[in-house]
Amino acid sequence: MPRLSQFFLAFLTVVGALIPGASRAEQAWPQGTIRVIVPFAPGGLTDVIGRTLANELGQSLKVPVIVENKSGAFGLVGTEYVALAKPDGNTLLVGGGIVALADALYPKLRFDPRKDLTPVSMIERNGLLLVATNADEQMRNAKLADLLTAARERPASLAVASFGSGSISHMALEALESSQRVDLLHVPYRGTAPAMQHLIGGQVPLMFDNSVTALPQVRAGKIRALAYTGSQRLPQLPDVPTFLELGMPEMNVYNFFGLYVPSGTPVAIVERLNAEANRIFSTPQVIAKFAEMGAELHPGSAGDFARFLEGERSRWGSLIRTRGIRPE
Repeated sequence: MPRLSQFFLAFLTVVGALIPGASRAEQAWPQGTIRVIVPFAPGGLTDVIGRTLANELGQSLKVPVIVENKSGAFGLVGTEYVALAKPDGNTLLVGGGIVALADALYPKLRFDPRKDLTPVSMIERNGLLLVATNADEQMRNAKLADLLTAARERPASLAVASFGSGSISHMALEALESSQRVDLLHVPYRGTAPAMQHLIGGQVPLMFDNSVTALPQVRAGKIRALAYTGSQRLPQLPDVPTFLELGMPEMNVYNFFGLYVPSGTPVAIVERLNAEANRIFSTPQVIAKFAEMGAELHPGSAGDFARFLEGERSRWGSLIRTRGIRPE
């Protein structure tokens, strides 16, 4: 019997040596420090999402979880960093819409968003507000239908700002032009802050902006909201119609943020992270915190998120190719 026991132990040792590295990592996870990469500067919505996730995840997993902001190129710098990272569950991405737009907009990327990133869970989504300056007297009472009629009569006369060429703000503008057969003047900025500053000052009359960042300025009376791209009216702005109500279903547009890991991360780790994200972003206090900002938390399964991403890639990829859109 002792010899049999020794043989059995030796057999288990050999089998253990044959277990793939991913399986060993899966069994050991979590160990060490987990990094949540936020591909934008501190202070924005993505950063708030990342820090909420890191704080709650650290308490649940009993390991240090820290946020690292790696901003640049509308989120591409941080997104690429995670896509090329070791798939051991210790490098996470809170990424935005660029994950769905990148391959169509940037054909020479060093990574493939489809192949190199695994979607874990959607976390948040928000529609965009088409907002107008209050610095111009004519814009204070202007209706969207009248503005579009005037723009058709005078092509490229109506300027609309976005928070970046190739951003979801830009895509909303392109969708409006395509669906309404109107030629607008796109004015891209390097981020929301400078665009909002010029909108408030009257240097540009209109802008597509995230509801989260536009809402405080609307509440303060500095700008006026004309329409919302979400499927339902914003509770904070009940008098502002949706584009759907205005007869423009093509303008059902959402910006979104979700959790990703490098492809090759063990399935058990992906499933655990999905369960944690769903738990964290479904608690009443977290929901209330984000609702006050105008953000709509929308966690769910990894499969649902993957299908949503493919739908966004198909939709925007087709528009990008048809209209020949290239980031400036």
